[in-house]
Amino acid sequence: MKEGAYGVFKLLDISYKKKMKYNLISMDFDGTLLTSNKKVTEKNKNILLKYKNSGHIIVGVTARNLSSVKSVCDINMFNYLILNNGSYIYHVDSKSGTNICNINNDIIIDITNYFKDIAKEIDYCSINKYYIYKKEAVEKKDYITQINNISEIKEKISRMNIFLKNSDEIDENKKYIENNFPKVSAITMLDTDNNSGNKWIAINSKETNKFKALEKLCSSLNINLNQVIYFGDSTNDLPIINKVGLGIAMGNAIQEVKEQAKDITLSNDEDGIASFLEKIKN
Repeated sequence: MKEGAYGVFKLLDISYKKKMKYNLISMDFDGTLLTSNKKVTEKNKNILLKYKNSGHIIVGVTARNLSSVKSVCDINMFNYLILNNGSYIYHVDSKSGTNICNINNDIIIDITNYFKDIAKEIDYCSINKYYIYKKEAVEKKDYITQINNISEIKEKISRMNIFLKNSDEIDENKKYIENNFPKVSAITMLDTDNNSGNKWIAINSKETNKFKALEKLCSSLNINLNQVIYFGDSTNDLPIINKVGLGIAMGNAIQEVKEQAKDITLSNDEDGIASFLEKIKN
C-alpha cells in the first residue's frame, strides 16, 4: 500500500487495464456514485454517458428502489438498474423490469414482532415505495409512507431495514435473524458518507444479492463476468467486488472492500468513478 494525497492506494501492475476489454460498467450508489450530499456530479454523469454512447452497458446496482433512484439522478445515464440489493432488474429504455424475489409475508410479520420494541425504525421496501414504521419524523416524499401497522402494506416487500435504538446490539440481532430465519440474509450496513458511522441491518431474501442479480443480467446479455467493472464501498458490495473482472473500491470504502478489490480509486466526493474511467480509457 502507498499513502497518497487521497488516502491509501494499491500498488498494482496496471497491465490488466490494457489487456481486457470491459463491456459492462456497474456501480453502487450511496457512498460510490453519489456524493455525501446524495448527488451525481456532472463529471461522473458525463463520463457514464460517454461510455454508454460508445456502446458500453452501464448498470446501477443499489439497495435503493426505483423511485428513490429517480429522486437522486437522471436514470437515462444507465441501461439497467439492479434495485433493492438485487431483488429487481429494471430495463431503463423499455421502462420494464423483472422481479427476482420478495420476502415471505409471514417472515416479515415475525421479524417485525421481534424487533418492534427494540427498533427505532423499520423500513419495508417495494419496487417503488418505502413504508416507514416507528420513526417519529418521516421525510415528505411521494414514495415514502409512514405506517402504524404492517397490515397497511398491500404489496410485496423485497427488502427491510432495521435501525436499532442501541446500535451496539446490531451484531447479536443479526445473528438472531440468521439463526431463526434461514430463508433471508441479514447484512450489517455501514454508512461511509463523511465517516458518519451509521449502522443498520438490511434484510433480503436469501435467493438473491447484488452479485446474483448482476450475474443473471450478464448471462442474459451474453457478457462474461471478466468483462465487468464494478465500483463499490460497503458491506453489500462484498458479494460482487472480487467476482467480476475489475472490482474497484472507493477511497471512502470500508477496509474489507478495499482488501477484496483489485484497485482503489478516489472517494465518492472526489469523482472517484470518473477519475478511474478516465485513467483506463477502455
